[in-house]
Amino acid sequence: MSTIKQEKRELAIVVILIGLCLFSAVIGLFSLNKGSNNLSSKEEAKTEILSNLTGMQDHIAMIALEGPIFDGVPKKNPFAVNTDAVSCKVELEKALDDKKTKAVLIKANSPGGTVAASQELYQAIRKLKEAKKPVVISMGDVCASGCYYLASAADAIVANKGTLTGSIGVISQGFNYMNLMEKIGLKDQTFKAGQFKDLGSGQRMMTEKEKQIYQSLLDDSYDQFLSDIEAGRGIDRAKLEQIAQGLIYTGKQALDVNLVDHIGTLNDAKEIIKKILEEKYEYKKAKDLKFKKTWDKNELSSLDTLFGIKFKLPDFKALIPSNVMKIQSHKFQPLWILD
Repeated sequence: MSTIKQEKRELAIVVILIGLCLFSAVIGLFSLNKGSNNLSSKEEAKTEILSNLTGMQDHIAMIALEGPIFDGVPKKNPFAVNTDAVSCKVELEKALDDKKTKAVLIKANSPGGTVAASQELYQAIRKLKEAKKPVVISMGDVCASGCYYLASAADAIVANKGTLTGSIGVISQGFNYMNLMEKIGLKDQTFKAGQFKDLGSGQRMMTEKEKQIYQSLLDDSYDQFLSDIEAGRGIDRAKLEQIAQGLIYTGKQALDVNLVDHIGTLNDAKEIIKKILEEKYEYKKAKDLKFKKTWDKNELSSLDTLFGIKFKLPDFKALIPSNVMKIQSHKFQPLWILD
């Protein structure tokens, strides 16, 4: 049997199973009317089943952030596993609007990224906190620079001992290739309207005035970075300036300078966020909350919850011709990076 035929057969089986599960759930709802004399018990049971089917239960959203942090347009493929910064922002906004989302746990593994994109995520986390929805960051291998920027807005930061974090600073790099152009016989022919339009060009030496302008851009971005960390972490500005010199810290070192709150794993972070919900926000049912992984787009979590089994949709990429899958897009490298 060909791969495509096999995938289609698996899809048909999944559709049939889903139909049977939904039918069984509906029958269960009607049987509740006959199987119980306690009205409140019947209503509670109905609500539970409907909540499981629709996914409308109180829960803690688990959002993944992986790779460099850049701005962009959200991807529309509902079956793709998207863990980039754009998808993270979308999920944070959903968590803010969803009344059933009581808290957010971010699984972060990123070296940093652009200033503006990091600020967008920082502000999204601040809005969740203002809405009394606590946010906890669980750092993976690395959560540095722009990743630490957004993490500083959270209620708590949990890092592994060996996590690489910090790297608080702003950098912009380039090359001056003027002498190389002279050696191979190339000459600059730049036309511009505006004195500083070619600021930072590698085809000539920068003037002292241009260096001052360039440095002022970096200094202002750096000041914004420090101000937001100060607001999010409550670290004294003078102390923050001492530790925020672009240095990279291990999780253990970061704990010593108050850049993180706890040393622990993702599972430890789960317990910590429930404790924050219970003690700080007085949510009495925190211990009973389940975690909803927002990156599991191909998992039917409502059926998992209802029947205690796992359903997975087929890999639809296998149905796409291989020559189409080879098409790749190219992105321009941003000028300002927190890395």
